[in-house]
Amino acid sequence: MARTDRQEVALLRILIATGERALEAFQASENPVDADFVAELERIIARSRDELAALTEHMTEST
Repeated sequence: MARTDRQEVALLRILIATGERALEAFQASENPVDADFVAELERIIARSRDELAALTEHMTEST
């Protein structure tokens, strides 16, 4: 079953929000955080934002 653009947008928004909340939790905690993990999470969030922007632009152009 193929996903629709609207489903892709929803999934990307969930991924971005989840990643942002995780980063906030790591930064607020007193425990040491794996710097490589945080850097990878930041890259995932940035890539997801880029994909969301491209997808919403594509959806706008398609209408």
